[in-house]
Amino acid sequence: MNIKTLNHRILYATALLLAGAFLTLTSESYVWSDQRQLSAQIAEYHGFMREHPKASTQIRENPRLVYDGKFLKSHPEVDRFLKKRPELRQEIARRPGRVFGWYDRDDYRYGRYYDRDDRRFGWWRH
Repeated sequence: MNIKTLNHRILYATALLLAGAFLTLTSESYVWSDQRQLSAQIAEYHGFMREHPKASTQIRENPRLVYDGKFLKSHPEVDRFLKKRPELRQEIARRPGRVFGWYDRDDYRYGRYYDRDDRRFGWWRH
């Protein structure tokens, strides 16, 4: 293989790499657009639930109610709202913390497991 052929191959490989990087960075990926759509649906949900405080409290206490037929029959507006947004329904049931903002729910520093005066954590302070 001569130098000219090698230089052409390197040039083509570099051009392909740069074109791929450019296309990846400039096109909006499916995942990001999906996350944006879900975030918008969560915002809509919060606005909708301000008008339905009883249902909101019940769903917050038990997120699996979004699939409970009895609950949805007693709250037909909520049922219609969630039927139009199946991704939101799934997110509420699977990851309620993302919808309701319980980001530190299982963090031992902020939950019931942390107490400044608890002997389990302060045994070294004699």
